[in-house]
Amino acid sequence: MMRATLQSRFLPAAAVFFGSFLLFMIQPLLGRTLLPVFGGSAAVWSVCLGAYQVLLLAGYAYAHLLAGKSARTQRAAHLALLGVAVAWAFGFAALRLTLKGLFGNSSTPSLEVLFCVLAFVGLPYVLLAAGSTLVQAWVAGADAPQRGEAGRGVYRLYAVSNLGSLMGLLIYPFVLEPFVPLTMQWYGFAVGLGLYALLIARAGWGGRTVPLPSAARAEAGTPPPAADCRLPVEALRPPSSFLWFFLPAMSAFLLNAVIAHLFIDVTPMPLVWVVMLAVFLLSYVVGFSRFGEGRRGVWGSLSVAALMGVAVANGLWGTGSFYPNAAAAVAVVFCVGVLLHGWLYAERPETSRLTGFYLAIAAGGAAGGLLASIVAPLVFNRVLEYPLILLVCALLVAWRLPKPAFVARSRRNVWAYLACCGAAWLALAFVTARHTQSRVVFRARNFYGSLAVTQTLERFGASGVVPVHYLWFGQTTHGIQLRSPELRTKGTAYFGQTGGGIAFHAHPRYQRGAPMKVGVVGLGAGTLACYGRPGDLFRFYEINPQVVRVATDPQLFTYLPDARMPIDLVPGDARRMLEKERAAGDPLYDLLVIDAYSGDAVPYHLATREAFRLYFDRLAPEGILAVHVSNWHIDLLPLCKAAASGLGVHPYGVLSVAEDSVTADAIWVFMTRQPMTYRYPGKSSVHEVDWSQIRDVTAPTDEKGSLIPLLRF
Repeated sequence: MMRATLQSRFLPAAAVFFGSFLLFMIQPLLGRTLLPVFGGSAAVWSVCLGAYQVLLLAGYAYAHLLAGKSARTQRAAHLALLGVAVAWAFGFAALRLTLKGLFGNSSTPSLEVLFCVLAFVGLPYVLLAAGSTLVQAWVAGADAPQRGEAGRGVYRLYAVSNLGSLMGLLIYPFVLEPFVPLTMQWYGFAVGLGLYALLIARAGWGGRTVPLPSAARAEAGTPPPAADCRLPVEALRPPSSFLWFFLPAMSAFLLNAVIAHLFIDVTPMPLVWVVMLAVFLLSYVVGFSRFGEGRRGVWGSLSVAALMGVAVANGLWGTGSFYPNAAAAVAVVFCVGVLLHGWLYAERPETSRLTGFYLAIAAGGAAGGLLASIVAPLVFNRVLEYPLILLVCALLVAWRLPKPAFVARSRRNVWAYLACCGAAWLALAFVTARHTQSRVVFRARNFYGSLAVTQTLERFGASGVVPVHYLWFGQTTHGIQLRSPELRTKGTAYFGQTGGGIAFHAHPRYQRGAPMKVGVVGLGAGTLACYGRPGDLFRFYEINPQVVRVATDPQLFTYLPDARMPIDLVPGDARRMLEKERAAGDPLYDLLVIDAYSGDAVPYHLATREAFRLYFDRLAPEGILAVHVSNWHIDLLPLCKAAASGLGVHPYGVLSVAEDSVTADAIWVFMTRQPMTYRYPGKSSVHEVDWSQIRDVTAPTDEKGSLIPLLRF
């Protein structure tokens, strides 16, 4: 008897946990699968995340509609669909490589990505998303005589669900992605989905006896129980139904705004989104417990401290400092998240309305996520959603905190109190705001991030005070130009004479004065065009149309307008374009420059063994592959060493020291088929890389590998 009781308690929790684990494992798995097919565009992730939110909402709607059926119908229908999903998952795992060539060729890649998400994982995703709600509904039906506060304890399974999601989120990038081939990952998911179906079957029919529906009991001549196991579809009641939607919408909006702030305004450090999403899920785990529900004063006070910490971090260190800003952001997401989710848990309804409650949560989360990730970039040219949601959170915290006695005396006092709290937050944010001497002359934002062009006045010897333009992605410089006529052709940033310019000065054709064909992956401000000569041909690959707009506008940068040679601007993903050129037999490059790694969010598909093989396929016999690997957070020298060893080519690495205020310390690796002697000016400011001191790693491939082992923690 005791064993049966323990089993009946364990099985629902195990089913909920494992289903959520699979749900959050399939998200990065599919993203990793589609990225190379569609050129590694950041828009792939955006479309995938939007599709996941829609599918999640569809899963909760499916559970809500199914809950209106009898318990036996619910189980039979859900298990039948799970069987179809398992077969579908095995079929996709077997046919994935065959299907790969059918996609990524249309002029509307966003729609194609959306179709792939819906077609490849739509059914499994919807069923996994619905599983937690359905299991809770079945448990609530079995506990029908215990309705009331005891019966409402079933909502704690939602904390179990978020704990499973958290584990799936963390295990994929650290365990599965680096060590398991992509094909085996898909077969593993199919097997896991089959095991989940067995677990659902066991949890549905193998646990405690579920009461018969009232109609069946009437036919048997037995009185109905205190509450029916069927969950009728009812209209959501105000005001709780509004909070069921509003609170998860605010927390989801907060999460997306914080991630956008850290990636765009601060530094796009790898794994930031994993950490922030993990903290967000943990706030649901804590919030959907008595510890989160019953201590609103504690969590409200912590939320106030976290919100103040954001303002102080920005004021003392500025947005250019990652760790203080990240710590404050983590504190806000967790503390405010626990407060909002504890509030949401306190508003949970009786279990007869369980599926409607979760449907509202899913709708709110989808609305908040879509507003922050899709609408905000279209409306704002900077990350204004971050300070806006912080203000809203300050007001919600003030509303949720226990109020002084005089405030509760009238509605007017309450609104005045909230207005004062909001004004206090705005005053604190204004007082602590940092101001710079730079003047913003251009700002834009799209799927690929936020960029700005600023102007400063700096003194340069005999030239006097000169306007200087900087191209920024968040706090990372991607181009600098001196705007005086005599200095504007100077190589700056990472592309000075002892940086990227080495590749030109060392090339035999450049030394002989022979024309060269040069390819550059990553446009930036177009600085490398200053090394071009009449007769040369430069081809720049750039996926972000806003960067092309900035680099070609003479009011912002003139490297391209002033160029002395023809320039091709190729929009789209560089790897896909290079593959098309290889297939068409286009003339080879004398110099190919890879400048796609310095933005801290390194495109994985441009750093694999297959990618480096493609680069050399596009190089002439005496060509040079120049790879810019300056990166604060990722040590890319081991990657270059592994790639060179695998291809049997000769690497030459340099660490160049900044020559003046408009050049930067840089790390470059030059690879050639035959050993070369590198000649360049200013050797005293260059330190050669000793490859014997660089650790050995295995070069990642398209099928298996990760850049996580290269992180500098």
